[in-house]
Amino acid sequence: MKPVDVLQSYFESLHDPELALKYVHEDAKFTAAKEFGNHHFYGLYCGIEEVRSLLAKFQKDLDTQDFRIYKIIGDETTAFAWGKFIHRVRTTNKLFESPWAVVVEIEDNKIKLFQGFEDTAGLEESFRKD
Repeated sequence: MKPVDVLQSYFESLHDPELALKYVHEDAKFTAAKEFGNHHFYGLYCGIEEVRSLLAKFQKDLDTQDFRIYKIIGDETTAFAWGKFIHRVRTTNKLFESPWAVVVEIEDNKIKLFQGFEDTAGLEESFRKD
């Protein structure tokens, strides 16, 4: 599989975390927006179990309203994608809308490095209870 196909397959399987984890390398390092910060999504998630915990947080807290991929490009080992999403935050009922981008490095047809980018101020605000 080409890196762009691995990333596309990962995105398409996110509705089922166990299926999505089939595209995650055992030595994976996923950074959710940033390694440190004041939101429980932020952090460096190492290995399949930690990535599983990140995906569980997404499922518990977010109700995806729209997820668009504008483009995925790549080379022999890397893929880059960008788009836009809208999530409803279950605890506040607020919408979190943001452009996003992801860069991944692929090894053995699995995601070994994942760095996501999104509007972190918008994320934090959407979780803030009024």
